[in-house]
Amino acid sequence: MFGDMVRASLIALFAAALVAGCGSERASSRTQLTIVALNSSVGRAVFHLSCLPTGGDTPDATRACAAVAQNPQLVTQPKRFVCAGGTFSWWDVTIDGRLDGNPVHRSFSTCWTPQMATIGRLGLAWNVLQRHLVARRHQTVIPGLARTFPIGVLRATDLVTCEILGHHLEAGVPVERGPDAKETTGFGGATVVSVVLTVAHNSDGSVTASCHRGTS
Repeated sequence: MFGDMVRASLIALFAAALVAGCGSERASSRTQLTIVALNSSVGRAVFHLSCLPTGGDTPDATRACAAVAQNPQLVTQPKRFVCAGGTFSWWDVTIDGRLDGNPVHRSFSTCWTPQMATIGRLGLAWNVLQRHLVARRHQTVIPGLARTFPIGVLRATDLVTCEILGHHLEAGVPVERGPDAKETTGFGGATVVSVVLTVAHNSDGSVTASCHRGTS
């Protein structure tokens, strides 16, 4: 009887090891991706896709996983699509996570259209993009007084607004950083006083904004 108990214990341990090994293999081959799309005029959209098991918040995760399995270059070598769109069209995109168990990080810029293979094959049409926009952080500035927001208060694509001479001005924080990373909006005309709002994304990650009369 003791021998039978030993054999039973060994069989149970062997079975558990097989299950654990399968689980480890399954985890090591998993695909888990986070896609972040930025546009300073529109905001920030975030998508998630996981495969094995299939999940996430894309419209059809099963179809998206099949597309990535058939053509991994959709993630590893995404090809941008250039179009003659307006300020809402051009997006800076980052893909992070794991593809078939291997770490992946890709950044690229593209017009947001299903004609761009990665966007089209993952089913991320314009209406899907709009549903995945996250709330923008919002700060205001007082006319005539420049204000610098410390690192972390505002991120790329967050919103700065100003009320000046009866006009509501708003501008998004630029995606890029540096001395030339500025977004400017304003109002003017032949018979009115011009007003302007400028938002700069500084090299250290802080944001400086000013709202005043004039054209610059």
